[in-house]
Amino acid sequence: MHLGADELVETLRRAGLRATAARRAVCEVVATHHEEHLTPASIVAHLSGRVDQSTVYRTLEALEGAGVLVHTHLGHGPAVYHLTDEPVHQHLVCRRCGRTIEIGSPRLAELLAAITDQTGFVADPAHFALSGLCAGCAAADR
Repeated sequence: MHLGADELVETLRRAGLRATAARRAVCEVVATHHEEHLTPASIVAHLSGRVDQSTVYRTLEALEGAGVLVHTHLGHGPAVYHLTDEPVHQHLVCRRCGRTIEIGSPRLAELLAAITDQTGFVADPAHFALSGLCAGCAAADR
């Protein structure tokens, strides 16, 4: 999904927040780097420290609450944020090279539904990653 900064700012307004210069700057970074998984610290770095980290966190939280942004944990590091329009998707992280692949498919939704049917457990795939080897690293082991 690629929402522009103006659309993200409008999302904040609909959530009852003012469109401050700091919030707009955060939205511009998120929109510009929409294909990346951003940490709050990386957003602050993109802004050269012009915006306080607490403002970044609050803005990300508001965008996530509005359903246009999700966070996930790709391993042992900090949570990362990215725009999404895929309601059920998963992250695959190569433990060797660090490559991250997003997948979303009806089969993933079917698998999660089967887990729930079988166990009663309702998984939240957006908040965790599966680790293993990407195709390139797995091929190197053969």
